[in-house]
Amino acid sequence: MTSDHSDGRRGDGDHDPGTPIALDVGLAPVGTPDGEPITARRYDHPLLGDRPVVRLMGEAAAPGEDRLLAAAGFGAPDVGPPVAAGRRRELGYPAWALIHDPGNADVALAVAPEMERAERLVKAKPGPALEMYQRISEKLPHDHHPAYWEQAGRAMIAAGRHKQAAIMFGRARAADRHATAVDPARRRAVFLEFALAGALSVKDIKAYVTELARGANPVDSYGELRELAVRRTLGGLPPWPDMLPQLAKLAKAAGLDVVAEFRLLLETLVDAPALWRAADGFWTAPAQRIHLASAIAGSATLRKRLLWQLTDLPRSDLDAWWIELLEETGAFGELTADASANAADWLTAMLARYRGEGPRGCPKVPEELLRLLPGLAERIRDADGPPVRFVGPDPVRSGSGSSDRHWIDAAVPGRCLAVGIPVADPDPHQMLAHWQDATRVGLETLTADARFAAALTRTIQYETRYDGFGDLWTSEPLRPLLRDIVDAWLCDARSGGLQGALDALTALDRGIGLGRRAVAAMPDLRAGIKDIDLVAPLTRSLRAGILDELGWQALDEAAAELKGQTYCRASWPVLTAHDRSRAIAVGPGGRIAEHRYRAPRGANQFDYDVHVFFSGGHFLVCHWVNGKSTIHWSDAPDDQFEVTYQMWRSLDHEPPRRGYTFLAPDGRRFMGHRPLAPGDRRVGPNGHMFHDGRTFWWHTETGSEPRVRRIDPAADELGEPGLPDFFDPSVVGEDEHWVIESSSLAPLPEGVTTSPLGTDGTLVGLRVARDRTTGRFRYHRIDGVEGAIDLPPGSKGAWGLLDIPGAAHRLLLDGDGEVTARDPETGAPHWRVELKNRRSMAPGPSPMAAGTSRMPPPAFWHFLTPRDPAGSRALREIPEDTVRRLLAAAATSERALTAAVQSLLPEVGHPLLLRGVVGFVQEAAWGIRTRDKILSRLKKAGTGA
Repeated sequence: MTSDHSDGRRGDGDHDPGTPIALDVGLAPVGTPDGEPITARRYDHPLLGDRPVVRLMGEAAAPGEDRLLAAAGFGAPDVGPPVAAGRRRELGYPAWALIHDPGNADVALAVAPEMERAERLVKAKPGPALEMYQRISEKLPHDHHPAYWEQAGRAMIAAGRHKQAAIMFGRARAADRHATAVDPARRRAVFLEFALAGALSVKDIKAYVTELARGANPVDSYGELRELAVRRTLGGLPPWPDMLPQLAKLAKAAGLDVVAEFRLLLETLVDAPALWRAADGFWTAPAQRIHLASAIAGSATLRKRLLWQLTDLPRSDLDAWWIELLEETGAFGELTADASANAADWLTAMLARYRGEGPRGCPKVPEELLRLLPGLAERIRDADGPPVRFVGPDPVRSGSGSSDRHWIDAAVPGRCLAVGIPVADPDPHQMLAHWQDATRVGLETLTADARFAAALTRTIQYETRYDGFGDLWTSEPLRPLLRDIVDAWLCDARSGGLQGALDALTALDRGIGLGRRAVAAMPDLRAGIKDIDLVAPLTRSLRAGILDELGWQALDEAAAELKGQTYCRASWPVLTAHDRSRAIAVGPGGRIAEHRYRAPRGANQFDYDVHVFFSGGHFLVCHWVNGKSTIHWSDAPDDQFEVTYQMWRSLDHEPPRRGYTFLAPDGRRFMGHRPLAPGDRRVGPNGHMFHDGRTFWWHTETGSEPRVRRIDPAADELGEPGLPDFFDPSVVGEDEHWVIESSSLAPLPEGVTTSPLGTDGTLVGLRVARDRTTGRFRYHRIDGVEGAIDLPPGSKGAWGLLDIPGAAHRLLLDGDGEVTARDPETGAPHWRVELKNRRSMAPGPSPMAAGTSRMPPPAFWHFLTPRDPAGSRALREIPEDTVRRLLAAAATSERALTAAVQSLLPEVGHPLLLRGVVGFVQEAAWGIRTRDKILSRLKKAGTGA
């Protein structure tokens, strides 16, 4: 026997799916099945004159409302025709007493004010509210308790206290046992009300199902439970775990076809988001699998919808179960060449759920899904459509620098290629996970495809960067890739700048696993390493330019006076350099102010941090010792205050920033998007800002998507999202987006006319765009200098192009904590320096900027000027023979090297540039020692001298 849907009682699939919800809120059309008429009732009161009170009420609750208002002095209502239909609403309390126990109506009305006071307490103080409700109940007759506790439960629901509401419902049901009479219809209606509000426990629902099973009419009992299931799920609550078995039991008792009922129920609910929030056990209970499988097999609608629904769900351990069930029901036969059910699109969407942000964070694709690939291959080839794509991260959000590396299970492309499924080219940052299992992956097939061999090569380099290749040399499919990696390192060590050579030597030292297996695989390895000569890379980089050719005298002088670990805090164009006891503010024109202070007690024994900011002509000094902040303004050092831990944590956003946090026109520094006035007792995030001389913009990363928003300093408010005119949308390609944190815009400070990072005479700035498909960065300096470049995965793009005195080419700068200077055409690195603006970094200058003891944030590189033009000219023309002699001197001592620089490069007169050249040569000498160490290890491995 199958159910009859012609009476409108249970035909959820036969009318507008929004009807149940419309009934729930009382907005369904008049005459809707299962709804009661709702009328507008007008009440007059002598004290209100000609101002009536109008209530929209259903038939069941209207009499109680009439009597309740009559007790308050209102006249009989003027009732209009029905205006809508809604669910039957049972009388609340005290209205229930006025209808069902008029003899005790005065008692019910007397407690109404107390109930209102308790209701106001529910949200903020549920405990005291429960105590008040308990005291009120003691004044009421026992027959009133069910309706009274239900009303208390409604107050809990309205306040979002669903667990307490369930307790109130339980008290009402316990009171039923002592009541003179119980109306089953009313009790079921109240149950449905609480169940739809999510205010019932699984135990309460089970008791209700037991009661339905005892009902006289099994068909009606099943209909009631099904109505609850449908309305609850469509209303946004996930099904309870035993819903399907309970429905099956009642449907069977009613003589209905359980499979048909499951099919109709799933067709009704399949698009409800709440259905897919059900616990795994809701689906996987063994007793119902045969019913589920039969229901899905009998409905093409369900098969198609479930296939695509699975791609929309978050990845879970239930994926394998679903794939097996859909395969059993023939659902994959619905995937065709048709655009609406394209097999390649489905596989692309399904596989996108298995991407990861690291080799360990990337899940393995279930074997159940991989076993589908041979069957899908023919459908995908027959479709003659787009290939399967291994989708990277979601489209890059506005302001995000790079999609970075992302991983997919290597078995996916390997097995797809093995069965002939057309696959798209991987993107430039594609990495492969779980590639070590050669049989599962199909490693020979994977490495035979040049596209994925390249992706695997990137992956191997990344994952072996610390531990070396080791046993990988024993894998025949991997051996050619390992040789290619080593050959590339050898090439980098010979053909690029100094930093490229040092990086290659470091990789060779760590990576090749200098055992007999590596030697056997690359018999010419020792000769290739022996051929590495650091003279040419060092010469190229000295000619290209080093950072110590530029300096900021005011900062150099301040750094020389500070001790130990020093930090820089931006108030652009003012920079505060400070240590643990002294802060010095400098600007493009020189020193501005300074302040001395003491570290709080315990700073030497416990975790200690200090930040100093310049704002409004004063310093805000912020100490953090062992989890406690101590903050003061320099003009009131004894007036100390604290901030919350969350507020302090916001300061951690500053070190990786570029330093574009500005002073407002009145000299106050922006802290967050609001200027900080002396005396303010707050700190805040140091965001990336833009300023065109008139307007300020703030790059906020709060919420789901970063945005750039205009700032109104006077109103302390953020305006609408938008960018300065410099970021002309017409110059961004269809697949490009702005890289906000690498872009910049600021007005030249008064008295400053030039910048080594470029200026148009009024502004300094750089706009950077990135192609989502290729990963390529495109940049445009405000003075018109522009170009494009490919950078390593993880890069947020170039943040500057540095003019070096007398150099034929500029240096492209990228990086956060470490700044790398590259050839703007090839991307080959010449040098790398640390900004060292975090307390976790060792004090002292970077080896490749040995003359710069305090590195300014990138925004302040605009204020660097040539230290020694004559010395720079000498470096532009330095011959290889001179470099060779400098390296020979470096092999003896630093004193000998310093003397050699002074002798061979007499034009280098500035002491800080001299120190910088010495540091550069010492780094090259370290590279030579690393090369010789590798050769010695190769000799011990048995290659011979």
